[in-house]
Amino acid sequence: MADTHRRSSSFSDISDLFSGSLTPVSTLSNGSQLTKAANTAKGPKPTQDLVDKAERILASFEQDQNRLVYHQSNLPRSKTHNWVDPHVLLKVMLENAPNEHGQRYVASAIGECDGDTSALVDLSNTWLRYLLVPFKGNRSLASFPASEAATPTYNMETAHGLDPHLSNREPSMTQLVRMREGYQCPFTEYYHKGCAPPDAKALSLEVAHIVKRAIGIFDTTKHDGSLVTWDIIRNYVGWNAQRTQEVLEKLDTPLNGMLLDHYFHHEWDSFAWSLKPMLRANGELVPDTYEVEEMGHNQLPPIPKEDSTPANRQITFRDRGTDPTVQKYIPQSDKKLITKPRPLPDPELISLHRAICRVLHLSGAAEVIDSIFHDFGENGQQVPSAKIRTTDELDLMISTLAFSALSA
Repeated sequence: MADTHRRSSSFSDISDLFSGSLTPVSTLSNGSQLTKAANTAKGPKPTQDLVDKAERILASFEQDQNRLVYHQSNLPRSKTHNWVDPHVLLKVMLENAPNEHGQRYVASAIGECDGDTSALVDLSNTWLRYLLVPFKGNRSLASFPASEAATPTYNMETAHGLDPHLSNREPSMTQLVRMREGYQCPFTEYYHKGCAPPDAKALSLEVAHIVKRAIGIFDTTKHDGSLVTWDIIRNYVGWNAQRTQEVLEKLDTPLNGMLLDHYFHHEWDSFAWSLKPMLRANGELVPDTYEVEEMGHNQLPPIPKEDSTPANRQITFRDRGTDPTVQKYIPQSDKKLITKPRPLPDPELISLHRAICRVLHLSGAAEVIDSIFHDFGENGQQVPSAKIRTTDELDLMISTLAFSALSA
């Protein structure tokens, strides 16, 4: 019998999948809270009214010291950091939403709490566990089975519409991104080895995913929280079911790729920096043009270009694969790809990365999550090649760490 949980997705399947409640009932006192918020965000109420109500609730919440008392849905404290302040996280989520729809969604979710302290703490921890941890916590770590501690409520009869492993990964993504960028890192202008003009400095450049591929790999046969993550993402960025499907299917295409040297790639994946859209004097966007935006305490070092000048802080993406000078250095094995489409990086994916980057650092969540992983490694746990992509996997990792500490 065919495995109905692992076939190609269709628009109708995903529409059904994302029309239901995916709210993690174990971390929300009201399991339909985010569903109500998503519906309110789509409604006719003026955005400013939603934001004003949310800001009044947050102003009162800031004065409520009970928000800092241990709550069942909190991540545990690490050796060096306490919990993330739920007031700060909610405020940062509201102020750094990637667009108006995201702002409406966050404001509506805060409004649904109606000033209830436990509900607001639960909401903050839901976004921490199901949005921020999967992005920041995706790294090589021990592999753990999914925990039953947090079970999202989604309909398994419709969940089979997703291809959980994205088996249609495009094998030519790396070559197409290299070709589009003219075999150069847009920041350092170093060339990729084997595709450089004579006497030009060349390195082994890497194709970075704008949104990590692991975020889009999940198993609909497991109640591991990954579907909840995508429900939050699509509401935070304002994607409908069709757009969400398109994104999932294009995570391994040039739309989701950049060509970077190793250091820039590592720091991008760590959310140390992102890309901020450039604006003209009249406020209009400059197409496909961005400037580096650094976050956190560690600033990017002044990595020099080959001519010893500082690396570029502003870039414009364009397809350089049609340039005659670039085509001279295309490897023979890649010439068959010259006529294939090489779309530029998707601005909405860059916007999502920037929003996550800002929320992680401005809320303090980045340091808290990093410290939990540091504590785990410091405890001597083995770290084979695997990924922590969901909060349930993180929960089990943390439980293992706590048990080891008690047994020591």
